[in-house]
This record gives sequence, C-alpha cells and structure tokens, in this order.
Amino acid sequence: MSVAVLTAIAVFIIAVFRMLNVSSQPQKPSFFCRDKQFLNRVLKFAPQLEDPIGHTDDLHVMLCNLSEHYPNTKIIIIGYSMGGNLVTKYLGESRHNRPSSVIAGVSICQPYDALKATGVLLHWQNFRRLYLYALTEAIKALILKHRSKLLADDIKEQYSLIEKDIISAATLPELDDAYTRKVNNFKNLHEFYRWSSCLHYINNVKTPMIFINSRDDPLVPEDLLIPIQNFAKSKDNILYMELMHGGHLGFFEGGFMYPNPIAWLDRTLVTLLPGIREHCLDDIKKTAVY
Repeated sequence: MSVAVLTAIAVFIIAVFRMLNVSSQPQKPSFFCRDKQFLNRVLKFAPQLEDPIGHTDDLHVMLCNLSEHYPNTKIIIIGYSMGGNLVTKYLGESRHNRPSSVIAGVSICQPYDALKATGVLLHWQNFRRLYLYALTEAIKALILKHRSKLLADDIKEQYSLIEKDIISAATLPELDDAYTRKVNNFKNLHEFYRWSSCLHYINNVKTPMIFINSRDDPLVPEDLLIPIQNFAKSKDNILYMELMHGGHLGFFEGGFMYPNPIAWLDRTLVTLLPGIREHCLDDIKKTAVY
C-alpha cells in the first residue's frame, strides 16, 4: 500500500476521532492543589471551572527583551505541549537571572519526561508512531533545508556528524542520536533526554504555575501525569487541572460534526489569567511589606 493511501486513511481516521472527541457539555476538570488560597484566587474569575524536550536560552533572551521594552508590564509565560516543558524547565533552572516581571507560568498538555514520552511515541497505539514519523520528517527536512550551514564540513568534523545517518533516521530518537544530542555535546541519548525534561527541574520551581492535561491525550498517557499530580499536592502556588477529555491541545466543545469555534482551553486561559495575576501581585506586595 502506498504512502499516499496510508496518509489518506490516517487523515480520515484522525478526522473521525476529532469528531468523536468533541464534548457537547462544558467540561469540569479535576483539581490537584495543596495551596487552597492559590486555588481560590485563580478560580475567582473562572467560576465555570469550579461549577461544571530543551534549551531555554532563547526564551530567556526574549523575556529579557520584553521586560526591557515594557518595564511596567507583568508577564505570564504560557507553553503548549513541549513548549510547556520548556516553560517549566526555565522556571526551575537556577542558571538564569530571570526578569522580575515574569510572575507566573502556564503549561498545557506537556509530557514532563522526554525519555518516557519518546518511548511512548514509538508505539502504534492512537497513531503515535505516525505522529512521530511526521515530526521526524519535519525536523529532518528543516536540517536538510539549511544543510549548507548545519551540515557544513567543519560542523560535521567538529561534532562527528555522519550525514547518511541523519538522512536515514526513521524515528525521532534515531535523529536525535545522529544529530541533536551531538551538536548539544551530550554523550548519549539518555543524558540528552534527561537534561531536556522539566521533571528533573520542577521541584525547584518557585514561581506560581498552572498545569493542564487531559486523560485521553493520545501522545501523553496517564502514567506520565502521576508526577505532576503528586507535585501539585505537595507544593504551594501550584495548580494542576486534569480533564477526562481534550486530546492533545484539542479541548473541543459543541456539536458532533462541528465544534464551537472557541474551545474550552481558549475560554479557560482568558478566565484563569486575571486570578493568577492578582495572586502574584498580592504576594509581591506582601513581600515588599516584610
């Protein structure tokens, strides 16, 4: 069977899954939060909730630049999927002198552990392997598009890169092993994925954060959510919200064939941010007094 036919079948099945995954009723998440004051403050402007793998240097430079240009503006960083991992890792790292204007972070649908998450993507269940293939080919295409710089002779010699191994890589771990971990100076893939995972930095997070995941996420199985559940139960200023349905960054609501144009996630973020801002500014005032 040709690749085109397989792709067409996969697109059809994904479309059907998307329709079946639309919730006709407003969703009510489960909350994991030790700090009840933080929870109540965050939910103050969101009553409908209560009622029904990486480098952080670029992120740091961007935030410093924003803070410099808008010194009176408070910043809440929001990361989606692996962007959520990046935000959490950044807030848990000690090597950055973060701008004081960064008052909170939000992570949505991240896997927390790059090593385990990558292993999950190697399975065919929920078409994870197909997603991994598409992701691998996209990254590979980006590398080859800039081959003159990324695979120049001096670069290949400096990092011991073998171009044919990069081109023939069929999965993300193979591509990371052939290229990414080498140019980042890691001895092996395990060391690289461990360094990339926010799970190993999360206990150092002192900035208020909200984490959101769904239990039916095809890319992030439920066992990867256990660490964040336990973390939210044991630390102040941390809220973890878990929904039964939502998929990976979907959270659609509405009709069976056509979901509402504004998803649950869009509405939720708009209503959560004023509460977390108020909580953070209140903490800043208390600190200033003492």
